[in-house]
Amino acid sequence: MRVMILSWEYPPRIIGGLGRHVYHLATSLASEGIKVHVVTKDHPGTPEYEESEGVHVYRVVNYPPDITQEDWVPWTLQFNVALLEKAVAVVNDLKNINVIHAHDWLVAHAAASLKHAYRIPLVATIHATEYGRHQGHLPGPMNKLIHQIEWWLTFESVRTICCSQYMMEQITNIFELPPDKVDVIPNGIDSESFKRDVSVDLYRRQYVKPGDKLVFFVGRLVYEKGVQTVIEAMTLILNKIPNVTFVVAGSGPHMNQLKSLVDAFNLEEKVKFTGHIDTDMLSAFYKSADLTVVPSLYEPFGMVVLESMAMGTPTIVADTGGLSEIVVHEETGLKFEPGNPESLADAMLRILTDKDLALRLTSDANAYLGDRYNWDRIANTTLEVYRRAEKGYEYRPRTLKLCPPLPDEAIG
Repeated sequence: MRVMILSWEYPPRIIGGLGRHVYHLATSLASEGIKVHVVTKDHPGTPEYEESEGVHVYRVVNYPPDITQEDWVPWTLQFNVALLEKAVAVVNDLKNINVIHAHDWLVAHAAASLKHAYRIPLVATIHATEYGRHQGHLPGPMNKLIHQIEWWLTFESVRTICCSQYMMEQITNIFELPPDKVDVIPNGIDSESFKRDVSVDLYRRQYVKPGDKLVFFVGRLVYEKGVQTVIEAMTLILNKIPNVTFVVAGSGPHMNQLKSLVDAFNLEEKVKFTGHIDTDMLSAFYKSADLTVVPSLYEPFGMVVLESMAMGTPTIVADTGGLSEIVVHEETGLKFEPGNPESLADAMLRILTDKDLALRLTSDANAYLGDRYNWDRIANTTLEVYRRAEKGYEYRPRTLKLCPPLPDEAIG
């Protein structure tokens, strides 16, 4: 089987969890003998084409004129033109592509065009939705447009993949998608990539005072990741345990607002921002953290939870979305009410003051992970979806169909 994967990020271009997901899926499929061709965005210092770990990677630059990424939809449409140009050349050269696999709305136009031009079955993975990112609202014209593109991608696909039962319920409801067209395949964890010989103290002492406990967060800094809830909880924590530092790893458009919140609470000495970090630094923080917190207001899955569990770090998550499916409260971690700093502070204090609880949670979490989030297993399940897509595919010309309406309360 020969598969073309379309994604706006692929290592070393990593913006969030999607890039890592696509990398592990592509390399695992390649290890199973599948011919995998990834078409993606360029990255400084990387070649236009390379074969890496059995995966053929093609990187494209945007067409002129220069559009800033803040102009999100125009930037995406321009990127899709470049993506389509390269993908057409690859398809023409290879002659036979069995399945196109599109990851999220950012590649929808190129994916649908290829499907119709070459009559190749399309599989789509929906990693998140605009509706979910805004907690059930579409506040502006751009948000409504992104929602419509997401729906259109699922409409054009033969099979749609999502990462949790929570996401399946969401996309079948808001996109009016038949449940029998959707496959739930969880994300995975590559534990070996974190088993690195790194100097834990070297990284930790850059941000944490000697004797302080370390609370750790890693992720893209956007509002729905909920970092603001942890900052508010820190004001409650420090009244009871003054020797705690909160380290925030990652970058994103919400960083300036978070720093302003830190200033407003006079927490400059207790909340530290690292910016983007590499795998060595990430491993060091997981190894040295007293707990990892995943405070998302919206989270389709939560790969950080798997990473933290695999590294033996006690984990606290917001009781929402895919996080609720991974963490068993009081057994593999603790949950708190999303967006509630008092609820979060209570959970943090329990782990920071009870070593026996922390040890039990990490031990149970490690046993719970087992083999269920293994990438080889996930790749084989995805391969079954590809085969179902091929078998059940019957080409139909493009039809004009409107996105189903949302409830009035979802429209801002």
